[in-house]
Amino acid sequence: MKTKGIIYGVLSAIFFGSSGIFVKSGYQPNFSPVDLLMLQYVIAGFLLFVYLVIRYKEKIILSKDILKKLFIQGAIFNTLMTVCFYSSFKYLDVAVTTILLYTYPSLVALFSAFVLKEKLSKTKIMAIFGTLIGCILVLNLSDVNLNDNYLLGVILGLLSAIFYAGLNIYAKYIVDDVEEIFITFYSTLFSLIVLFIFNYKFLLKVANVSYNSFLNATFLAVFCEIIPLTLLFSAIKYVGPVTTSIISTLEIPSAAILSFVFMKESLGISQIFGIIMVIFSVVLLKKEES
Repeated sequence: MKTKGIIYGVLSAIFFGSSGIFVKSGYQPNFSPVDLLMLQYVIAGFLLFVYLVIRYKEKIILSKDILKKLFIQGAIFNTLMTVCFYSSFKYLDVAVTTILLYTYPSLVALFSAFVLKEKLSKTKIMAIFGTLIGCILVLNLSDVNLNDNYLLGVILGLLSAIFYAGLNIYAKYIVDDVEEIFITFYSTLFSLIVLFIFNYKFLLKVANVSYNSFLNATFLAVFCEIIPLTLLFSAIKYVGPVTTSIISTLEIPSAAILSFVFMKESLGISQIFGIIMVIFSVVLLKKEES
């Protein structure tokens, strides 16, 4: 069972790591990353709804209290995180955007220290500084053209990490007896509703969406949302959340390798060293949690 859980965790990380490839390939001048995200949510939401109706027909309607919590998670944290994350791909390489997202464990630790007044251990302090130094190395600031677009991409990447940290913190307040598939479905649904309100012109674009955008949105829905989330929850079941979260750091090198193979994006020696530092720091934080 442990081996099965590790395999599920590794596959989940690889699938998640491929998201940047589909985002970069899927958006067009007249079809933004946010439009692509919405199309992904439409496809994923439909597939999840069909599955829930078939498998959990009697349980699909949740209580008002649970729906309120899921609304906050989906409409606020999940929406802001995914919009910033997808938008940052427009300005940054896949590996750089992914590494910025993975600053979130350090942000959770800082939030716990300054807001929840939890004591920062030496291990956490070392991990936070390791994450900071690793990100600076990955950004390779000395060799890039610091134009407005690059800085905007960095800001969006860091914002995605902040909102992802908030999502993880708030998730603790969602009742334990809600099955993960319901959390995924309702988070997707509420995010889509909010995005429709602020991006209603999507309805005019979707009628003329290109085959390429539709195909990549489908890949994102299936291979970067439904399948990896299912594998992730299965991994947690067999090896526990801490081990699974450590395995999930493989998303970073997966994103770097896949972007090199499919997008011809390369990394320097210092950037590779920075990735290793961030992975090591995340592992330290996750072990500290256990």
